[in-house]
Amino acid sequence: MLTKYILVLLVILLTTQANIANSAENKTLTMCVTHFPPYQIILPGQTPIGENIAATTYFFNKLGFTIHFTQNNSFWRCLGMLKAGKVDIMSGLLDAPARRKFSHLFVYGSLDKKSFYVKKNGPNINEFSDLKGLKVAVLKGVKQFKQFDNAPNGYFEKVYVNDMSAAFRVLAAGKVDVVISTDFNDLENYKKNMTQEFKEFTVNLDGTSLLFIALSKTSKVAHLAPKFTDLSEKMYKNNEFYKVISDFKIKHPTYYH
Repeated sequence: MLTKYILVLLVILLTTQANIANSAENKTLTMCVTHFPPYQIILPGQTPIGENIAATTYFFNKLGFTIHFTQNNSFWRCLGMLKAGKVDIMSGLLDAPARRKFSHLFVYGSLDKKSFYVKKNGPNINEFSDLKGLKVAVLKGVKQFKQFDNAPNGYFEKVYVNDMSAAFRVLAAGKVDVVISTDFNDLENYKKNMTQEFKEFTVNLDGTSLLFIALSKTSKVAHLAPKFTDLSEKMYKNNEFYKVISDFKIKHPTYYH
């Protein structure tokens, strides 16, 4: 009788432990990350940080989830992993019909400026029309802003590269006229390995290019997307995300000019 009682207790204990483990697993989401300071900063042996990561972590923590990060990947690889359902989330995406086919998008911010880099004797970029007829290096799979993404064919030529290092290499080699980026602050790291000087131009945007957290439609929590959408819109409107990102900037001043 005692043996039977012990066996019953053992079964209950194992079942409880399994349920706890499953519950913890269901509350963990995998986020694909790309080193792109100050938005996503991936350093050896350290938990990824950055503006996008701070906003995304805060959002899902508020919903009761924890975030597990991948190793550093290129943006286009992260996009492919999200589409294939190999990760749950990405952050820092602009809206696009193609992306909504495989992901739910939750707003958290907006673009207010873009940076353009040219060689020392290159053209000045003060407004969008200055790009006409130029060759522009852009990251593969990355949206920029509406006017740029929807420019008429032939207005300028896009030269796709896998990362910012490649972008500056083709700029230095004269294969493109300009590199476009979202306030990329890691330029100094590339300057160290290059003999040429670059000029940076900043063009202000109208704030209509919204930034989103993307949730794969194959994620185990995809059915909660309507709830996530409602919360993200409320947080965006009441500047809750803005405050989270502002706090990150205050705590990590070394990542800003």
